[in-house]
Amino acid sequence: MDSDDLLDRVSGRPVSGTVGRALTGQYIFLPERGSGEAGLRPLGTGEYYVEQRSPDRAESDQATVEAVLAIGRIVATLTARKASLTELADIHPLVDGAAAMKALSRQPLEEAIEEHLPFLRSVCFRPVSRLLPINHLVPVPRARRITPNTVMRLAAHSEDWASLRPDGVRPDRVLSPEREVNLDLYENRVAVHLVDQLWRYLTVRIAQIRDIKGMFSDVERYIDDVSSRPWQQSSLRLWHLLAHFVKQEEWDARASLRLQELEKLRSAVSALRRSPLWNSVNRRAALGTSLRATNLFIGEDRFRHVADLWRQWMATRTRFISVDDEFSRGQEWCRGYECYVVVLLLRAFDEVGGEPADQSVLARGAVPVHYRYRGSDVTLRWGEDGVLVIERDETVVLRVVPLPHPLTESRLRVPVLDELAMLTVQPPTEPTLVLYPGGREERQELPQSVRLQSFEAPGAPAPGKDGTPLWKIPVSPLEIDSVTRLGRGLRFVLEQPRLSGYPYHVSVGAGVDTEFVSRIPWLSMGTNGLIVTRVPADHELAAARAMVLAQRRDTSRFQQRGTNATAVEELWEEVGRAVKQTVALTRCPRCGAESATPDRTLQIRGDGHFRCSCGQCGGIWEGRRCRTCRQLYPILESSALVDAGNADGDYLDRHFATDLLAAPCWVRARVFICPQCTVCGNAEGESQCARCSDGSATAGQGLGGRRSRASD
Repeated sequence: MDSDDLLDRVSGRPVSGTVGRALTGQYIFLPERGSGEAGLRPLGTGEYYVEQRSPDRAESDQATVEAVLAIGRIVATLTARKASLTELADIHPLVDGAAAMKALSRQPLEEAIEEHLPFLRSVCFRPVSRLLPINHLVPVPRARRITPNTVMRLAAHSEDWASLRPDGVRPDRVLSPEREVNLDLYENRVAVHLVDQLWRYLTVRIAQIRDIKGMFSDVERYIDDVSSRPWQQSSLRLWHLLAHFVKQEEWDARASLRLQELEKLRSAVSALRRSPLWNSVNRRAALGTSLRATNLFIGEDRFRHVADLWRQWMATRTRFISVDDEFSRGQEWCRGYECYVVVLLLRAFDEVGGEPADQSVLARGAVPVHYRYRGSDVTLRWGEDGVLVIERDETVVLRVVPLPHPLTESRLRVPVLDELAMLTVQPPTEPTLVLYPGGREERQELPQSVRLQSFEAPGAPAPGKDGTPLWKIPVSPLEIDSVTRLGRGLRFVLEQPRLSGYPYHVSVGAGVDTEFVSRIPWLSMGTNGLIVTRVPADHELAAARAMVLAQRRDTSRFQQRGTNATAVEELWEEVGRAVKQTVALTRCPRCGAESATPDRTLQIRGDGHFRCSCGQCGGIWEGRRCRTCRQLYPILESSALVDAGNADGDYLDRHFATDLLAAPCWVRARVFICPQCTVCGNAEGESQCARCSDGSATAGQGLGGRRSRASD
């Protein structure tokens, strides 16, 4: 593939070099360019580069695909008629009733397994065998008969002679023909291969049902969590999201019943893996897709049932489609997943308190839409490349890349790490968040270090992360936490600039005397000008204004100096701006409430530390300075406990939801992990956790080998 035709959506730059194996949806064709390769039709603007189907290509499970495509069709319909942001945000981001009932229903292959399993069991425990003629080298007394091969070998191997006689030799060992039982037949290989594939199929189906069933336990947890919050924090759309599942109680009962049936069926299939036939055939032999018409498959009743079961299994996994159909299906999946991520992002905006500023329409390639968030203007743009860009003050806050490739589908360490490395072939320069389809069970089977790398949100990076502004979050229409984990990352990137700028500096123009600063208690001199150290009271602000404006002087030709009135007025404007920014620190990042007494709410603790609390929701937030990289980062305290064994992304979902900025230490709840250098404040503490012992050394090497001490 000519790399000049492709755009790397993760980095936002054209591809440099040759494109080899690619992640699904990572590359998109540039406008007015097409592919001239054989087998690929010309492409238009914004169409995805999707490799042709191969046996090892990772794919999402059927329940996820159907749910995502259903959501994608709804979004496409609404955007075509220019629906408002509110209508798009009202789309349910989880599996709908039709897809859930289809996943919970009994599949044709499962009925075929129940019908033909007794015959497959009979084949595995009472297999058909053949006598294979074979020659064994045995001592002469054990030889039963001799053949011409016996004489030929004896004549050629003198080491088998006992003695040499005048009329010949006296043999010591000879080849004796025997017959050995052989189970490694084609028909037996088919039966064993079928057992292996049926076990895998049932394992995947059980995981799907558990995901659907797990949504109901998540709903119960969310109801308890939201009910315990103050009414100011309760999201009306979140209640609608939960109410949708409260009405579907029959799903939970049906999922439990179906799960029991599938587990019983898998246990019966697993028993066949301990049969005499399992270790007696070559399980790696290539069998193809169509069965050979052998005598056993035609004339033996048990093997006829095995053949029928094989054909039913093949019907579920191989369906011939043309190259154009394969391409269209790949494009539909990529576009559907892109629309699904749009719904998640709009839900996440609503969850963290964002409000549409007008009735603008969100569409791919259209003008940006505007949001109001905590008193500031935020724009959301859906680009032609399918990437969603969030900007504030004309600065990119976050790029959200929908990547329809299941990075953790293999559940193996090396393949997952290889695919994660493919994301950074061209590292992005702007903050970028990749959303990919993935389920909880896939992540739990990965080693801890890989699991942390595959699920890292802004504010909760993996140990030893380099300086690349790239994070990865798995989402799924089968997990209600997908909305809140995206909201948690969105809250961090929106609040971090506001809460990490303290203390705010004020530049001083030429010709302005700064001796008055010593008489103003909330101002001090810094290396680059003045510093606003705290929120002044109204009378302090009025007194400071009089002192600053008193520094104005008129033009004096005798002293050869001009007026500094403009510089003094600009200085006071800068001071007022810094004061407003300092006051903004007291706005609650959780419920958005503004403090009525900001001068009392903001508590200064030195070294850039500040602490505030909210009188409405009870939230407590601080700005802390990392002692390793010296960067200030915001934290939001919570009453939730931490797990010393594993506080990964799924743990944060369950215990913190969106009420989190920087991730807490796995041992000490009041110590946090620096989002910049990824070093925990307890990295050198006495009680180290698995995260610090595995990743702190790596993180320290990236910062000149320095290690951190516990944060205050």
